[in-house]
Amino acid sequence: MFELKTNNNTIHLKWGTWSMREFTKQNNIGIDEYFKVLSTAQTSLDIIVQLVYIGYKSACVSKKDEVIYTIDDACEWIDEVGSIFSEEGQIIDYLKYVVESTVHTITGVKKEEEKKKPNKAKLG
Repeated sequence: MFELKTNNNTIHLKWGTWSMREFTKQNNIGIDEYFKVLSTAQTSLDIIVQLVYIGYKSACVSKKDEVIYTIDDACEWIDEVGSIFSEEGQIIDYLKYVVESTVHTITGVKKEEEKKKPNKAKLG
C-alpha cells in the first residue's frame, strides 16, 4: 500500500487487480489499452487524478472502509503534496508504484495460469 502524505492527512492508496479492473471499466478500455495508458500516464492530468482516486477507493475496498472522499478531493491531495512534479515527488513515486504493482499483479496472474495448465506428458 502506498501512503500519500498530505498537509493534514495520510491517504492510503492501493493498486492491484481491483484497481486495474476499475480503471479499465471507467475508461471503457481493455487491458492492452491500459498498458498504453500507463506508458503515457504522466502526460495526462485526468489520468493521474483517476489513478490517485481509484487507488484510494481500492485501499478502502481492501480495508473494508467507507469511501468518503471524491475525485475532487484527489485533486486537492495532489495540490497539497506540491502538484505532480514537486520536489518531494510523491505523485511520481505513486505512478512508479502503480506500474510496479501492475507488473507484479500481471506476472502473478501468468504464474498462476501456468500452474493450472495440465501437464501433458508424452507417451511413447
